[in-house]
Order: sequence, then C-alpha cells, then structure tokens
Amino acid sequence: MMTKRFSGTAPEADEHRRFTLRNASGMAVTISECDAALWSWQAPDRYGRMADVVLAPRRLAGAVLWKGQHAEGGVTLLRSETADAVAQLAKYHLDDDGCLTVHHEVVAMAPTPLDVTSNPCFNLNGGAADVGDHMVQIDADYYVGVDADGAPANLAAVGGTAFDFRQAAPIGARLRWPDSQIRQRGGLDHCFFVRNHFSGGQGPLREVARVVDPGSGRCLQLHTTEAAVQLRAVQQGSFTLEARARPELTSAAWPHVIVLPGHVYRQTSVYRLSLQP
Repeated sequence: MMTKRFSGTAPEADEHRRFTLRNASGMAVTISECDAALWSWQAPDRYGRMADVVLAPRRLAGAVLWKGQHAEGGVTLLRSETADAVAQLAKYHLDDDGCLTVHHEVVAMAPTPLDVTSNPCFNLNGGAADVGDHMVQIDADYYVGVDADGAPANLAAVGGTAFDFRQAAPIGARLRWPDSQIRQRGGLDHCFFVRNHFSGGQGPLREVARVVDPGSGRCLQLHTTEAAVQLRAVQQGSFTLEARARPELTSAAWPHVIVLPGHVYRQTSVYRLSLQP
C-alpha cells in the first residue's frame, strides 16, 4: 500500500509549517520547517493504543528555518545560508513497515563544521511514565569522554563503565551509576563509536542501536551509514538517539567534522518503530 501523506498548517503563533506522513499501520510522523526537526510520531502500542513517542522540540529564538514541501512520497526540506556559504538538504520518508528514513546532504563553499543534528527526543511509552525502564543497546566498544566543560577529552573503552550498552541495559539504572562522567554531564550525553566502522567514517546501512520499552512493547531501532551515535538522557523524561559523523581524533577541528569546498557530505539514517512480541 502506498504511504499516505498530507500537509498541515502550524498554529498562528508559529510561522513554521509542518508536514505529516502516514502509513498503512496508522502511524503519523510530523516534520517541522524549524530546524527540519522530527516534531511528532504517533504509533500504536502492543494493545493498539496510539500515543506520540516524540517530545516536540522547544522553539528557540533565531532557530534555523528550512523550506519544506511534499516530494517523492515524503518530505524534502532545503536550507541555504548565504553568510555561511552552505546549502543543506533533508529528506524524510515513512514506509508501511514503520521505517522513517532520514537523508541529509550538505554542500559548502568554504570549510564548514558539519551540523545535521535535530536532536529528536523520544519516550516510547508516550509520556505515560518516564524512560527509566527503557532498555538501551548500542553496538559500541568505545565512547568519547568529556571534560568539565563538556568538551571531548578522550576515547575510552566502555567495558566496566556506565557506558557499556553492548548488552541491553535500563536507562534509569545507568543514570544512577557512580561515575564521574555521569556526574559531570548530569546524566548521559555522550558519543559512541560503533563497531565495524569504515574508511572515511561511513559505510552501508546497518543497525547500530535499539531501545525497547517493556511496558508498551515499542521498539526503536537505529540504522545508519555513520560510525558514531549520540545518546542523551540527562533526565528520565526522554532520551535522544542520533547518528553522528565520526571525527578524526588527530584533527585540529576535533570534535567537529569539516565539510570541505567541492565535497558533498551525505548521511542516511533509518529509525524503525515496531512492536516486541
């Protein structure tokens, strides 16, 4: 069955348009022109009850405005910053299997730090409870430690630490872990280098992380071409899980990835929302 779609208009107090995609399973995903952000994701639980598993991002003064339209069965958004000489493209597509594909392209006229993050905040029980019992699994042997200011300080092995998610572990228990990194950041807010990364930092689309809510039965899987994942859970109300480009540790630009003139940066990630038996 073809994915259905329609566009909606934002409230008068918000000039940013929003675009909604629907699939045959009753899911509805809404994308905002403000930061090209994932705004909401209505999905059923194991009992068929619908809930929004995304917390709408807070609007910030001077937020980046993209121009969106329905195209090619999904939503395409464009951003062009003349002052920074950078152009960006973001595409969203929802299929009937619950896969939300997000594709980014960036072209720069001058060396430019890469920024394709939208920081989607999830709560798989739809806000009926916190995310403390959500089970997180990340296919990573190393994470990036940070200093007191939150700047990247070193690459550390996850073994024996609060950051070892190679086997599924609950978010709440890890937030209570007596770890200096957890105390410094007020929770989890770290980058993980996933296994089997490829030259140049990108490779074929593969699963790198998943989160399961035992109560609702919802399972969120992240597939990406990237070699790093950012997990953020500084409180138990929500979590953020997002693919990141892996910076070169020896680069003077660390922790940023720099898009060079004449190069096109491409990233594809897929969030799949399904139900556990």
